[in-house]
Amino acid sequence: MFEKLFTTVVLILTLFLQNLFVLPVRHAQDVQLKAVLIADIHADADFTRDRMDNMREMFAAIGRTQNDADTIVMAGDLTNSGSFLEYVHLQNCLNAYCRIPDRVPEMGNHDSWNHSDDPDYGNAERYFKSFCRWNGIKTENVYYTKRVNGVPFIVLGVEACDFGDPYHSETQLNWFERELNAAVTEGTPVFVVCHRDFRNLGESAGRMRQILTDASLAASAPIIFVSGHYHTIGANTYKQQNDKLIFLNLPSMQYTDDRGLMFLAEVTANTVTLTGTYILPNAPAQGYAYTIAY
Repeated sequence: MFEKLFTTVVLILTLFLQNLFVLPVRHAQDVQLKAVLIADIHADADFTRDRMDNMREMFAAIGRTQNDADTIVMAGDLTNSGSFLEYVHLQNCLNAYCRIPDRVPEMGNHDSWNHSDDPDYGNAERYFKSFCRWNGIKTENVYYTKRVNGVPFIVLGVEACDFGDPYHSETQLNWFERELNAAVTEGTPVFVVCHRDFRNLGESAGRMRQILTDASLAASAPIIFVSGHYHTIGANTYKQQNDKLIFLNLPSMQYTDDRGLMFLAEVTANTVTLTGTYILPNAPAQGYAYTIAY
């Protein structure tokens, strides 16, 4: 009881104070958007665990080195089991350590589980939407579109307890097709955020690929499909299907051998750069830097 009361009070305080000490820092003027891309945070309900100490260290490093970023994109598995307390700890950690006030969260399979020993999607969905509201996103669904500096982020989300077979409803896929087709007409890069790789979406995989391929053929700027789930960096990290459709699979923010990897995305008037970066030393990951011209 005391722990719940304490964490609630801390959440209220950090929500109130989250932007009070954030000093605005601008990136280069020719950069329209700078985004930090991370995945598989797995916030824990027990904030004394090593995993939570590591998470705080990762966010503190991002806060120190990337405070000129416009947004931080979290591509699923924000929590370990979709519990309210895990979201509270993640929000408090972001507010206390990370100096990037704009956030784009996405619901992964762990977030849809709401306690792996007693699945409850209704609560999982409610807690994810609460986390979105704490970060200024009002959405009736677990999927939504958000624009940051004019760049669209189309965020997908699973709609059932998903520990093996990800489920995206026909309603969500139809919505996604409309949103993506409209976004590509704007002439700016589009980021699609989906925790699972497009090939690992169960029954949705074929439809998802067709939507992406069709939209890319009409696009004048790149579509970047950002996923996570596998925790690793390697041969499947980057794939370019054509000159306008790119798949970027993010490693885990904290479950890699070096204790922290992210990608930095920068959008200019005619390029998108994606740079794999070790979080603690703020050093590029050799062999994982990509530039897409348009």
